[in-house]
Amino acid sequence: MNVRRGIAGVLVGVAAPLALAGSASAHVPTWSVTCGKVSVSLANYNKDALNTVTLIVDGEKLLDKKAFPDKYTGDFAVKAHSKDVKAELIVTTNEDPDGKKGWSVDQTKTIAPCESPSPQPSSPKPSTPAPSTPAPSTPAPSKPATHTPTPTPTPTPTGPVLASTGGGGETPLIAGAGAAVVVAGGALLFVGRRRSTRRH
Repeated sequence: MNVRRGIAGVLVGVAAPLALAGSASAHVPTWSVTCGKVSVSLANYNKDALNTVTLIVDGEKLLDKKAFPDKYTGDFAVKAHSKDVKAELIVTTNEDPDGKKGWSVDQTKTIAPCESPSPQPSSPKPSTPAPSTPAPSTPAPSKPATHTPTPTPTPTPTGPVLASTGGGGETPLIAGAGAAVVVAGGALLFVGRRRSTRRH
């Protein structure tokens, strides 16, 4: 009898730590957030217990006290946002109504907006400019130029006005003609006298 009791005591001593270890590894609520997604993973819950999960993102309930058995996993897309938004996960189980064991949780996380990728600077490619063909231009109709004659200034005499003496550019010509007549007349007179002298 003592041997049996001793064996039973040993078995209890071995089983108790194993039971505690199993209890400690049970009920694992984990979740993560990125700028565009919320991932929920609930594992090792008691399928015979009453377990629910609620997920609220930016005021919108994506899960509303959804019952699940021993585990639950799900991914939820987050709407595009330009500022931080809040995500709240609420897990309840009647095995831990006050949350002291950490199986029932109410946690909040902040979801930052997605950063738009900055454009990569592209190296400029050498390009040969295409020969440009000048576009035909239509000349604008020109107005006929109006020429205004510039009046020629009339010289104003500064000295006393002289009387016209008849002298001009033709005086030498007239004088030459008169001299020629005189010479011709003299020659005729000389010839006439010589003839008259020969007769006598």
